[in-house]
Amino acid sequence: MDSTPEFVRLWTSHQAEIRRYLFLVVPRARDAEEVLQDVSVRLWEKWDQYDPNRPFVPWAIRFAYLEALKWRQRQAREKLVFSDALLVQLDASYEEEVPFLEARRRALQGCLRKLGDNERRWLWLRYGGHGAVKAEAVESGKKLRKVYYALEKIRVLLLDCVAGTLKQEGWSDA
Repeated sequence: MDSTPEFVRLWTSHQAEIRRYLFLVVPRARDAEEVLQDVSVRLWEKWDQYDPNRPFVPWAIRFAYLEALKWRQRQAREKLVFSDALLVQLDASYEEEVPFLEARRRALQGCLRKLGDNERRWLWLRYGGHGAVKAEAVESGKKLRKVYYALEKIRVLLLDCVAGTLKQEGWSDA
């Protein structure tokens, strides 16, 4: 049976999580993206060894960790490379924080759904549009300082909503 569709489904579903992990342990975004490509190749090469009864993300994170170490060895001459000890420490911290980070991400998604379309649009313009807020403010005739004030209010609402959701779920670190 061809397992390619299952690999593609799992990889595309969880690639963002692996990317976030790599951004933690690799100092530059472009290098993290390069390592992510290496991880995807290694995962595919080892796909026949994957146990579908076990979670995909920890299995893939282990490959990401090993690929980050290999990247570090290749970059050893550069000054901006984390030590092996720091990578081990970051990896351990990441594994401890994953449940809380995932709870925060789910809470944020739920809180974003509670916002109005206009509020979500301004957030997207601010965080996904790379400078599109200013252009949109000019085009819509809104004063930029008022837009940024509104964005700050939305951020406070989201922070409060996320904290409240986490508290309801029993997270004391919220």
